[in-house]
Amino acid sequence: MENRNKSIIFALLIVALLITSTGFAAAKESTIVVKSADTPANRVAIFSAFSPEKIEIHSGESVTWINFKKPKAPVVLASADELWKETTLGYGKAFSFTFENPGTYSFTLKDNPDIKGTVTVLAGESQNENSEKSVGTTVTAEKAQVQSKPESSVKVIETTNKENVTREEKIAIYSTTLTPSLLEIEKGSTVSWVNYKKPKGSSVLVSEDGLWEKQTINYGKAFSYTFENSGTYTFSLEGVPEAKTTVVVR
Repeated sequence: MENRNKSIIFALLIVALLITSTGFAAAKESTIVVKSADTPANRVAIFSAFSPEKIEIHSGESVTWINFKKPKAPVVLASADELWKETTLGYGKAFSFTFENPGTYSFTLKDNPDIKGTVTVLAGESQNENSEKSVGTTVTAEKAQVQSKPESSVKVIETTNKENVTREEKIAIYSTTLTPSLLEIEKGSTVSWVNYKKPKGSSVLVSEDGLWEKQTINYGKAFSYTFENSGTYTFSLEGVPEAKTTVVVR
């Protein structure tokens, strides 16, 4: 009788092991689908004004406002059409909103209502672009890197704190301008050039002081460079002579 009980217990253990191993195998075969983050959202940079002031999207697309105001200070972003409650953005923080209905919507800064911008939402599905990989060689000797800027698909205030936010600056690339045109930073600070060019296309960033070889930056992508030495440096867009910016490193 005892031997029979042992046999039954042993058989149950074998069955349990088979069920467990089958579950592990199924888990390993499961496909995890991750939404691509290579398609950038439309972005509006907040400096002393909105840049760009007017933006055109399709219904279902998001717009993200990012506070780059100098001197560094929070701003209160307001929707003239009351699409969202007044939202306070600290320096380097962003707010995203998804527009579902066609129309033209206005936004402003509560503390400076003369600063205004508009979002024109066109009917129809958003135009999905093929994912583009960043183009350009990483300048590792000077801590330069190519970074992708993920899309925010829902209304959200980014709350992730970055310890080095005060040492990171951004320069926006548009069709014929680099904004801001003058930037003063401390040694060891990193500057990122972000391509917001419309119509969406690539731009070639040139260091006129030979800090790096020409960098091709696709729409929504960024090129970053850390300045270790004091001095005044000039940058431009290839083929767009009027698009220049100067970085003064103290």
